[in-house]
This record gives sequence, C-alpha cells and structure tokens, in this order.
Amino acid sequence: MSKIKLVIFVTIITLFSFFVVLVVSEMILRFKRHHIENSDHLDYGMMVYDKDLGWKLDPNWNGRHKHYDYDVSYSINSLGFRTGSKKRKEQTGLTYAFVGDSFTFSFGVNDSETFIQLLNSRDVNDNFYLNYGIPGYSTDQEYLLIKKRILKFSPDVVLLVVYLGNDLFDNELPFPLQANRGKPFYELISDELILRNTPVPMVLKPAEQYKKNLTNVVLGEGYNANSLISRIVDKIELFRLLKMNFSRIPDYSEQFKGRFNHAINLFLALVDKIHDECTENKVKLSLILMPGRSYIERPNSVSSQFQDYLREIIVESKGKMNVDVIDLATRLCERYKMEPGKWFYSHEGHLTAEGHRVVSDILLPILP
Repeated sequence: MSKIKLVIFVTIITLFSFFVVLVVSEMILRFKRHHIENSDHLDYGMMVYDKDLGWKLDPNWNGRHKHYDYDVSYSINSLGFRTGSKKRKEQTGLTYAFVGDSFTFSFGVNDSETFIQLLNSRDVNDNFYLNYGIPGYSTDQEYLLIKKRILKFSPDVVLLVVYLGNDLFDNELPFPLQANRGKPFYELISDELILRNTPVPMVLKPAEQYKKNLTNVVLGEGYNANSLISRIVDKIELFRLLKMNFSRIPDYSEQFKGRFNHAINLFLALVDKIHDECTENKVKLSLILMPGRSYIERPNSVSSQFQDYLREIIVESKGKMNVDVIDLATRLCERYKMEPGKWFYSHEGHLTAEGHRVVSDILLPILP
C-alpha cells in the first residue's frame, strides 16, 4: 500500500471512528435525558381539586416521591399541610407561618429535612415554624390561602416565600407556566384587583396556554428560539450541552426594563392586600426571596439575569410595600462563592438536604 493510500485509509478510519463515538455518545445522552424526564413519580392523591384555590393538599395523605435525583416520602397532616405544621399548645415563643410553593413545601427531601423543620429542631427560644407551602402556588393563591386559612391559626409572623423563578409571571395566568391545573388569578384594573377564574373550572390546560413558556415570557414573543438552527441545536444533545455550558450569554438587563412592569405591579398590589390582612389581624408580614438553582450555580445565565432583575425591584420596593424583605437570594449567592456545595438537585432543581441546612443556617439568626 502506498503512503498516500495509507494516509487516506487512516483518515477514513479515524473519521468513521469519531463519527461512531459521536453517534453512540448522542444515543447515551438522549437515553439518559429521556430516563430523567420520565423518572418523576409522586404517589397518587397528594393534591386534590379546590374550587377557590385550584388545588390543595389532601389531609392525612402519606406517600413517596421518586425521581432520578431522589427517593423521599412526604406526610400531610389533618389540616392539609406538611407534617409539623400544627401549633403546639405548650409553646411560649413566636409562631412563624411560612407560605410559598414547592420550595417552601420542600420537594425532594423527607419531612425531617426541610429547612422549616430544621428551624424547629435548632431554635432555642421556643419559637415554632409552620410549613404552609403548597407546590405550584403563586402569590395570588398564597394571598387567598393566607386570607381564608392561615390567619385563622393566629401566627405571629407570616413569611411569604417568593420564588423568583416564576411566581410573578404565574400571577398573571389562569394556568401556571409549568403545570396543567387551573388556578384563580387577579386582574389589576385602575389600581383595583379583580378576582378571575373562580370557581376554578375543572378543565385541562388549553393548547394555546402551552405555547406560553418561561422563555418567551422573559425574552418576548419575538425571541428566535424556534429558528431552524435553534431547533437543530435543541434536538442534538451534544450541541445542547455545549451551548448550555460554553456559549456566551448576552446581557439582557436592558430588555427586561418595562417588559415585566405589569407582573411587578400586580405582585406589589397582591403583597399590599396580604399586608392589609395581616395588619388587621395584628400579624407581621415579611418576604423571603427564594432563588432558583441557576441563580446560584450559573450567575450569567438568562434565568439568573431575570431573577436578579426581579430581586432588585422587590428589594427597592420594600419601603413602598412597608414590609421587611429578606434577600435570601443574595445571601445564598455570597455563601456559595465562599463554600460551594451541592445545594440543588442537578436535574430536578429543588434544594437538596444540604441546601435546606444552608437555608436554615442563614434564616435562623435573621428572622424578625
């Protein structure tokens, strides 16, 4: 065999081998992604329909939640909240009521591992911390929950946990961006809140609602995520991972200005209503700003950018709202830079048991 033919042969074998490696790698990555996306299984019956709130937790339910990232159990008490959310008769300290979504409920950890239960086990002043988190809730549902139920339990402090990832956007919608259950929502008309979609209809999420997702809400309907190149990149796992980890993310902060005004004003109006209800019942209200995983682990990502934009607006508005704002997002970010750890599940996104310990460490000395 001549030298030229040998070079050609080796080149062909090398390219073919490289192609085979790419194809096999792509198949493995696709299989893993499919396995992860289909690994989420929550025992039936934890959440049931509610005509006023859309859904609620079923009292006395116990079950298991399995995911690629975890295998845990949840217990719901007779009041319809996570185990431990029942006021103790012998308690002499303050009662804190945490109200929020799945980050407050604490998806992904067992009952004893939630940051709220860790506060209970570590507090030395006989304060008591109650978990009134319900997965999927946004500020409008939390307002109704506080008004109709939480204040009847006579807490001293209501801590509204605001998830920066989607709470403000879900407030505007009859169906959450990432769930298919209907919900009540408020329209803000001439500074007046008008309740809509109640009683909540028991209907499936319409097809047009599925077209609305976090990307086009954040970046606008004109964002070219559906271009041919983007669709090709998103379908090939190798390209998608390279794009996610190595592509340069532009600064979108200027684009956010004005785009979120309605969502922000609606949120501020809802907080004002919650504050009025709490004040009338002689209860203190504070906000806790809870970030998503990208805010901590990928600070330059689009998700982190819009969360930080909303965080800044809410912090700047605390005087207008007349409520304390605990900026947990910034505190977590600062601590992560000094002591990075596995605080969020890699694929599912909620806090790990370690993440809950860190949150309890931060909150315990600063709660009002």
